Amino acid sequence: MKQKKRSLKQIRLFLLYTFSITWFCWLIVIIGNKYFNTLWYGEPLFWILDVIGSLGPAISSYIIYRQFNEDFREQSFIRFVFGKKIDIKVWLIFGLFSLWRLFMIWIAFGINKPISILSIIINLPLAILFGGLEELGWRGILQPKLEKLVNYLPSVLIVGIIWGIWHLPLWLIKGTVQSSFPFGLYLFSGIILTSSFTTLYKYTKNLFLCVLSHAWFNGCIGLALYMGNNGSLQLNLNWKVIVVFSFELIVSVILGIAYHRKKPILC
Repeated sequence: MKQKKRSLKQIRLFLLYTFSITWFCWLIVIIGNKYFNTLWYGEPLFWILDVIGSLGPAISSYIIYRQFNEDFREQSFIRFVFGKKIDIKVWLIFGLFSLWRLFMIWIAFGINKPISILSIIINLPLAILFGGLEELGWRGILQPKLEKLVNYLPSVLIVGIIWGIWHLPLWLIKGTVQSSFPFGLYLFSGIILTSSFTTLYKYTKNLFLCVLSHAWFNGCIGLALYMGNNGSLQLNLNWKVIVVFSFELIVSVILGIAYHRKKPILC
């Protein structure tokens, strides 16, 4: 019971810190757009606020980790992020996960040129900063703490919904990727990705690989949004997209359940 109360307190504080940091920054942008004709998408000041807002979950994870670890050291937080030594099996899981992303955009969106892969790699540092580091909060704090209170599948659903709601202000900022398609669809895709990243973390025990995987996904889907539509900010939805995302959801759920039944696959 004491452990559950501790987990609940950490969840509440994490959400308070995360939403406060992120929504405050994005609200400034929205107000600037609407009332002062400034802070438009692409302007330097916009990017500063957007980066700080995007780092909300990462900043909050550091605060929570420090607040609830009496023997806190910077080295311990580094170990929290990078986990134990990565062996061949972990690299294999991460490699298969990354290859699946390339296969996904090839099948669903028809993006198969080698230059596309190079583009993802070049933009990976930015993708880490603008999305990947979120994983320190979602997978590092929220998901494992929530699993102490509810079962695995409900926790995935809850985190996916929270993740989607956290992005909500971006629909009020013209030019963002999120503003290019319906919120309901984004919310559903967030649940799918929550299942995938959670399963990846369980089998690798490495948050940084989740950071890289999140950034890799953002890079892949970015190609689908821009290169797949002649530079226009639009996601070309078709039956292939539904099939590949449905397949990912089914596989990630099966792997997640298998892990919790002490019969992990590929591990």
